[in-house]
Amino acid sequence: MGRAPFAVLGLGNELFTDEGVGVRAAFEVEKTGLGDLDVLDGGTLGIQLLPEIEGRTGLLVLDAMVADGSSPGEILVLGPEELVRPRMLLMSAHQVGIAETLGAAALLGTSPRLLAAVGMVPFSLDTGYGLSPEATDQLPEMVAQAVAILERWLAEERLDA
Repeated sequence: MGRAPFAVLGLGNELFTDEGVGVRAAFEVEKTGLGDLDVLDGGTLGIQLLPEIEGRTGLLVLDAMVADGSSPGEILVLGPEELVRPRMLLMSAHQVGIAETLGAAALLGTSPRLLAAVGMVPFSLDTGYGLSPEATDQLPEMVAQAVAILERWLAEERLDA
């Protein structure tokens, strides 16, 4: 069985409470049973994720994010131009790595045709395993935004087939 054309990449460090929201959201997306996609726990790997990204039709990144004027619990959706720009909004040790990884895939001509990210502004970055209660309450909205993007991509792919 080969790789799916679409990948959901959950990023973050689950040892810093809400910084792990991307990984948790990815596992929740996996539970929805959408077809034709691989769900990956990218942790904080950065450039080491290049082989998983290369040659995919679509890549959806899930992560904790911040942006000017954003407030805790806010769900942010980024398009491809925002993901590959030098000043990324993703939060932890992988913040440089994922931008570089996407840039490397583009240079190699193997970047996904479809690219987006869904993130949540964290309530807490304290040391500790598991999301804060507030982030847990917002997680279904983050997952719903991710699923909506994936459903659109999957439908477009079926139409193109």
